[in-house]
Amino acid sequence: MSKDNKDFFKKKNEWSEIKDRLLGCYLTPYFQKVLLTRKPIFYVDCFAGKGKFEDGKDGSPLIALRIREECLSRTSRQDKIGAVKTCFIDMNYGNELSSNIASISPSYDVPEVIPGKYEDNILKCLQNKQGYNVFLYIDPYGIKALDLSTFEAIKTLGFNTFEMLINFNSF
Repeated sequence: MSKDNKDFFKKKNEWSEIKDRLLGCYLTPYFQKVLLTRKPIFYVDCFAGKGKFEDGKDGSPLIALRIREECLSRTSRQDKIGAVKTCFIDMNYGNELSSNIASISPSYDVPEVIPGKYEDNILKCLQNKQGYNVFLYIDPYGIKALDLSTFEAIKTLGFNTFEMLINFNSF
């Protein structure tokens, strides 16, 4: 039986604050370093949620977009359009996510929102990204959706670099 998550986005919990600080601390130097490769970056938040909590605090999608905007504004790279593409997958909150990320007017690329399950969409999402630097943020509600054979398939897609930040919050 799956856990009832209907109240998950009411108030951001302390452990969620810590996870998002870790993401922020990781993404800033990652974007700064990988932008130097002059290859495009494709950032995917695989379990994006609503993007914002009802208490007004940002979730991982808004954190990633703010960091992307900041890093792109500071880089000397001339081809900023297309330099960092973002994609957000969520099974339950696609409309709310789209509305919440619209609050950040992107200077460079409009984020893509894919409603649906991670396991049904991730390979299609990555299919035409050969030569890209790919970063997956994987923070599921549980680990049932993480079929390790998907990771095996992903590694064959021919990326310039591939990085994952995975949070296993499970008992």
